[in-house]
Order: sequence, then structure tokens, then C-alpha cells
Amino acid sequence: MMAARIDPRTKIVLVLCLTSMVLVVENLAFVVGIGIISIVCALLLGVEVLMLIKRYRRILILILTLSIVQSVFTPDTEVLFEILGIPLLTAKGIAMGVKTFVRMLVILTSGIIMSTSNYRETIQGLIQWKVPYKIAFMTALSLRFIPIFTEEFQDSMVALQLKGVDFTKVPFGKKTQIYVYLITPIILSSLKHAEEIAIAMESRAFGAYPNRVEYLVLKLKGYDYGVMIAAFLLSIIYVWAALII
Repeated sequence: MMAARIDPRTKIVLVLCLTSMVLVVENLAFVVGIGIISIVCALLLGVEVLMLIKRYRRILILILTLSIVQSVFTPDTEVLFEILGIPLLTAKGIAMGVKTFVRMLVILTSGIIMSTSNYRETIQGLIQWKVPYKIAFMTALSLRFIPIFTEEFQDSMVALQLKGVDFTKVPFGKKTQIYVYLITPIILSSLKHAEEIAIAMESRAFGAYPNRVEYLVLKLKGYDYGVMIAAFLLSIIYVWAALII
């Protein structure tokens, strides 16, 4: 599999380029293009997109809901839809909602791309880039929280369905409130997991010695350098084109 052959540092460069572009670019067409590029990169790295869509569909619904809210509450002179003189949808609002959706989708896709690498290899790659071990460990650990966050959200949704809540019959306004209420326990649960991990690290004397010995040593290959250089150069060209158009 291609994802297994590519060095995790190459994926880090690719993810940094994607997330940097999607945050810097403001042109709507170019932002959507970055979203398409991120999905193509995930496909080339062997990610099963259909399986991931099924797995992360709840989060995608949440992202879409937040994007719609963003579009509703963004004022603009070009009103597309209003009720009793109150503008609900504007051209600028829809553009902002689409950009918000694509940006969050790119960030989620970037986490999925990084998850194709072994957890230990990701840490080792950062260490060989002279990143302090503690920072490298925290960075890799944060990537592991993405599936945990997803699982917690899905469990909360199943719990509500078992209590008789039918989301297909819930009005849009109440459905948005339900999603907001679900975020708080999920965040608290994530903080609990982080506290348990911190206790486990302290019990094993994490960081007690200034130097560490690595058994695993990664080596960048020719195609790794090629992918990193191409990603960097294409990112610069893409941002430059988005700024001048």
C-alpha cells in the first residue's frame, strides 16, 4: 500500500501544505479546489473514503450544521431569502458557510491522512526533525484523539436514539440544539481521557531523562523528497494564483 511506503514526515508536509492553503485562501472556488485536492490525496494514500464517510457521517452533519448557521448569521446587502423582512440567507453568508464546511473538512481529512501512518513512526519522524520528544509525543497523541472524539459522538447519538429520539422527525432548530448539547459531554470525556493518559505517563516517569535511545530510525527515500518538494511548490503557486485572481 502506498500509505505504508511513504514516510510520515512526507505526510506531515503534505498536511501542513493543505491546511495552510485552506486557511490562507479566501477565494471560494480555490477553497473548494483545496477540499477536492485533500480528498484526492487521501485516495492516493489508500484511504477508503466511502468507509470513512460512513464512519464520520455524524461529524460531517455537525460540520454542515455549523456551516448553515454561519451562512444564516452573516449579514450582506444581497439577500437571497428572508422572512418578515428578516434576512436569513445572503450571498456572502452562503459563501462563508461553504468555506467553513470545506476548511473543517480539510482539517478532518488531514487527520485521516496522518492516521494512515504508524503512531510510533510519526513520533520518530518528528524527533528526527529535531522536534523535542515531549512536543512530538503530544502532537502524535492529538491525532489519536480524532477517532476517540468520533466514537464518543457516535455513542452519544446512539444513546439518544435508544431513548426514543428520532432525528429524522426532529425539526432543524431542535436538531441543532441537540448537536450543541452533545458537544459538552464529548469535550469533558476527552479531557478525562487526557487526564488518564497524563497519569499513566507520570507513573512511567515520562521525560525523566534528557536523552533517549531510538531503536526505530526512519530514512527518507527519493519519492519522499519528490512529494515534499512538489507539495511545497504547488502550494505556493496555488496561493499566488488565488491571490491575483
